Amino acid sequence: MIQVIERCFTILEKVAEDPQRVWSIREMADLIGVQPATCFHIVNSMVELGYMERLGMRRGYRLGPAVNGLCHNFAYRPELVRLADSPMRQFVQEQKEGVVLAVLNGTKRYVICEAKPDLHHKLQVNYNPTVIEDVYYTATGLLLLAHCTRQQQERFLAVSGLPGEALWPAVRTREDFFRELERIAEKPMLIRDWHPTLVSVAFPVFDRGERFIAALGGYIPAYRFEGVHRENVLAGLYGITRVIQENLPADGETPPEIMKFM
Repeated sequence: MIQVIERCFTILEKVAEDPQRVWSIREMADLIGVQPATCFHIVNSMVELGYMERLGMRRGYRLGPAVNGLCHNFAYRPELVRLADSPMRQFVQEQKEGVVLAVLNGTKRYVICEAKPDLHHKLQVNYNPTVIEDVYYTATGLLLLAHCTRQQQERFLAVSGLPGEALWPAVRTREDFFRELERIAEKPMLIRDWHPTLVSVAFPVFDRGERFIAALGGYIPAYRFEGVHRENVLAGLYGITRVIQENLPADGETPPEIMKFM
């Protein structure tokens, strides 16, 4: 029974990456490593529960409406999201750059809150947790991994493998991997500029006991990340982390910023 549940969640997580994509039974069977007949029975149960939708016998399957109901108004780590909300909005309005708050779960980076300007510089905010398997590509991803325990890093490496020289030139061996992560963890921030047109920046978020709990990051077009704007972006991001840390409750306390939502 436990294996069936794991297979259901594997299908849901993969299908949720592109909710409009139509999947065949064969594709999902290959994904979870079972025969198509076995996969059909699993997916059919998910259809009956509303988590998958059947688009005719031969057209395939896609995410069902029950998933939306399950996730509606859900926020992972709501105390972090609520404390970050106002300063993240202010940052976007002042700097016209995007900002994310992220955590790591297993091998996946979860963006639990994102604020960004649209094409008309209007504020957009997303509170729905987004699973993004791009740990090696982003500053927040690497920072999250760097602050994991050695055992967690070992597990991540076993699943994801080394990043490849093109993506992370300093890492060619396991020894390089752990050494670079240690170096990142010792720094007050991380700037990732592997992409020629985009720079990602990440700052650690600590609780009041100085324990690492999340990564706050900004993503800025490379041509804008210079001079006064560069300094303003870095100062603004760091300021958000301070607001979160200073207002997080000690054990058993509830901060004023959260009480007004209760």
